[in-house]
Amino acid sequence: MSSADNPFKNSDGTELSCIQMLNLILDGDASPEQHQYFKKHLEECMPCYKSHELDIAIRDLLKVKCSGNHVPDDLVNRIKTASQKNNNGR
Repeated sequence: MSSADNPFKNSDGTELSCIQMLNLILDGDASPEQHQYFKKHLEECMPCYKSHELDIAIRDLLKVKCSGNHVPDDLVNRIKTASQKNNNGR
């Protein structure tokens, strides 16, 4: 995957970080081209894959518990941070 076809770029032309790409995807702000690029990126980047899967699981669980309403990003981030701390402590 070359950086020339990376649709994730800042206004100054620099590429977004993995976490910035992930946030655009999870927030629903990514274009179809960005979704396709990120899907390929996940195949090569295990940290992104793990983070993506964890975020999806947390958001899905919270949607169920919040009666389908939007889940605040800060709540997702707090739960994710706590989960990662617990997993690293094993």
